[in-house]
Amino acid sequence: MKFIPWILALVFACFSIPAQALHSDKIDKPVENKPLIIVMGEDTYPFEYLDERGTPAGILVDLWREWSIITDTKVQFVSRHWQQSMNQLEQKKADVHIGMSQNQARLKKFDFAKSFTSLNTYLYIHKSINSKKKISDLIPYQVGIVTGSSHEATLSALEPKLSFKRYQNREQLLQAAVNGELFVFAGIEGYQRNLALEQDIAANFYSSSRILIKKINLAPAVVKGDQALVNKINNGFELIPAEVIQQIERHWLGYHRQTSGVIIAMQNGVEPYVDIDADGFPHGMLVDLWTLWSEKTGIKIDFVAGDMNSSIDDVKRGVADVHIGYPESQYMRTGLKQAWHIISVKSRFFSSNPKLTHIEDIAMRIGVFPTAPYISDIKKTFPKAQLRFYDTLESMVKAGRNDEISGFVSSAAMTSHYLLANKLWAEFRQYTDIEFSTDMYALTRVDDSGLADRIQAGFSLISVEEQIQIERKWLINPDDRYFAGSANKIKLTTQQKQYISTLGAIKMGYLKNWAPMEFQGKNGEFLGVNADFKNLMVKQLNLTIIPVAYDDFGKMVSDLVKGEIHLVASMAKTSDRANTLAFSLAYWPSPWAIITSLTQPPIFNVSQIAGKRLAVVDGYHIVDQLRQQYPEIKLVVVSDTKQGTEAVINGSADMFVEQVATLATTLKGGQYPSLKMSLLTEFTEQHSHIGLFPGLKNLVPLIDRAIATIDETEQQNMYQKWVSLDLNSDTLRYQRWLKLLVIGLLIITLIAIVILMSNRRLNVEIQKRFKAEETLKYMADHDNVTALPNRSLLDDRLTQATLTHHRDKLKFALLFIDLDGFKAINDQHGHHMGDKLLQRIAVLLTRHVRESDTVARFGGDEFVVLLNHIEAKENARQVADNILIALKKPLLIDDLSVTISASIGVAIFPDDADSGALLLKKSDQLMYQAKKVGGHQYKMN
Repeated sequence: MKFIPWILALVFACFSIPAQALHSDKIDKPVENKPLIIVMGEDTYPFEYLDERGTPAGILVDLWREWSIITDTKVQFVSRHWQQSMNQLEQKKADVHIGMSQNQARLKKFDFAKSFTSLNTYLYIHKSINSKKKISDLIPYQVGIVTGSSHEATLSALEPKLSFKRYQNREQLLQAAVNGELFVFAGIEGYQRNLALEQDIAANFYSSSRILIKKINLAPAVVKGDQALVNKINNGFELIPAEVIQQIERHWLGYHRQTSGVIIAMQNGVEPYVDIDADGFPHGMLVDLWTLWSEKTGIKIDFVAGDMNSSIDDVKRGVADVHIGYPESQYMRTGLKQAWHIISVKSRFFSSNPKLTHIEDIAMRIGVFPTAPYISDIKKTFPKAQLRFYDTLESMVKAGRNDEISGFVSSAAMTSHYLLANKLWAEFRQYTDIEFSTDMYALTRVDDSGLADRIQAGFSLISVEEQIQIERKWLINPDDRYFAGSANKIKLTTQQKQYISTLGAIKMGYLKNWAPMEFQGKNGEFLGVNADFKNLMVKQLNLTIIPVAYDDFGKMVSDLVKGEIHLVASMAKTSDRANTLAFSLAYWPSPWAIITSLTQPPIFNVSQIAGKRLAVVDGYHIVDQLRQQYPEIKLVVVSDTKQGTEAVINGSADMFVEQVATLATTLKGGQYPSLKMSLLTEFTEQHSHIGLFPGLKNLVPLIDRAIATIDETEQQNMYQKWVSLDLNSDTLRYQRWLKLLVIGLLIITLIAIVILMSNRRLNVEIQKRFKAEETLKYMADHDNVTALPNRSLLDDRLTQATLTHHRDKLKFALLFIDLDGFKAINDQHGHHMGDKLLQRIAVLLTRHVRESDTVARFGGDEFVVLLNHIEAKENARQVADNILIALKKPLLIDDLSVTISASIGVAIFPDDADSGALLLKKSDQLMYQAKKVGGHQYKMN
């Protein structure tokens, strides 16, 4: 019996041990397998967010996954809106917050591990107030923030007077900014994965204008008192290698934030695309594109230079992050990732043999770069040719000059620049009909997908107009340009597209009979220069524009002010009109001229019209200008150009003022042989704008962007299309008709004699008209005192010289000459003596230039000499010296000895300027420098 208690105890132990073990399993096993719950924000791209599949992603998520592997701890992510994510942790529904900044309020609620990454926070400023540079400047504006973010506390500490507008999440905040509800919002670095949203934000909130709030250190947070978990978190993150952290940051941000930004490898000697200038700085078209990319993204960039091969190796070895732009094709690849198609380059065949023809069928040697991606295309174009490879353009050019090769294929823009710089342009011919296109790519390492994404997002923010502007700066020849030809539509933001869609059809007024700018065709269609601009706006902006024809300009402007129509082209922007209308940028030159009878002396300035009857179209801005500035002129208001011209014919007005292009078209028909045209110097610099009803003022910047896409080549094509100088007239058509009639009636002798007599009289009339037209053309283009070309003809020849020398890559010079002491001679001896002196000076200047050059009287005592096709600046210097030496000799005029001298400004194309207007302005400035230091000399750069 005494063993019974022991037996019972033993039985109880046997049953109780398994029961305890089972109970232990129920308690401990879930604890061991339970994942660590990490709560995170759901829309803070690229740090923490849910991707398209609803999967947690971002920098912080990847860092925690590395931590999970190193600590062998299962983790589970739970996403919430930002404020809810903190509430989740505070209510102990999560173990850890993925990462947040620390402040006093949060330190009271949570314990924090050590900081494991950081980010920069900024205030993004709307472009309309981008002059605000300090946080205190933003007191009048509500600052958009996400509810529960640290931005409010941080900004309030920096400036207590700030007010805030709160949004539930980041997407709502950014959408409010896009919709125009905010002028300022707080945000973090990085970019949006929604490209359309990124473009909308970038269009109105420039990265270059943002204000840094502070750098924020992010640290995991846990519930109060869980120090063991804090220690475990710290120990795990300390074991993650630094290079892994850098790799994660590069993957999401495109660069490592602890470095200076993105390092760009570039090759030397590829001007105008990329090269090192005389001061040792990178320059060129690609450099400008990348600089603009940096401004758009807010990411700093730096360049490392090398040759074609070493620059690629720099990217492969990690010395650089991206290649600035390298040629690749499906046949020739570097092994790097094509991050962005940055540009396409046109290459052409060059040869020093001027007699080379039918080159496709000749067995010849052709030079080419070994890295050229178009080698297979060259072989197809020249099946009988033998290719020779050269590493540099210099060596290819040398081989071409030494007849080692028949020619070579190279970038047209780069080769043109090299030949001009080395004075070899005249030795080589460019075959424009043989062209190969090369795609240039920004290249990154294959495993650097984050940087590739960042590059794509940044270049997507650059507008078509910005690309075209940079291209125009570097590529002089329009045939070499890529962006101008590839641009079909302007990139519009979502907000801009929505705005345009709300406009519906807008009405554009035009005059029925105002050729060549605008007129109505035989079938009632809208034609002319302004019709082309209308079509451009339709194409670029996806607008719906309905043309509305008018007979009267004044009525059209009145309807525009009232909003019955919405657009009118060819309007001058005056202060009075600016109070009632909105205006685009200037898009077309609109100099003014007058027509008078052939018997009237030439008119060059408005002062010569004093006391005369001047017809002008009702509604033109020039009406008020003439009334205010020249009250002595008697204005005769007419309804349109035809009525103004007929007023001069029938004698109800002495002259008629209208735009040059319109008058030229009116007179060229031949129906007004007794009229001539003269330019008004006071009104030669005027330009046309597009006037808009004020309710459409938000459309103005979009129209300006469309105007910015038009280069000089397209503008010239419009001019040649509508402003033809063909002198075919109604009289010639009538003559042909009459000849047919004569032939048909020859069988009747009497009638034939009458018709022949009529025909003889008609021929006399035609000859008179031809002579009148020739006289009109000569008087319109020449100075009546000196018989030299006047400013109008000078402008025409200067434009032609610019185009010719652009094409042939040659220099020309412009000498702006102002006579010293001419006014004193004029005042002392009278205008008669002054005119004779000007005539003698004109003869003197003409003797010192070639027949191919132009000597023009610019106005008053100013002359301009255009020297074509000069080899170097020394040629222009020699001409200037010869003129000054010749002027030292006294001139005998009417038995009076007259001594005169001159101040001369010398400008060289394209060194001093690349357009006629700028070259004229530069030579004028240099002339004033010469006059300022005493005259009797010349100045040049």
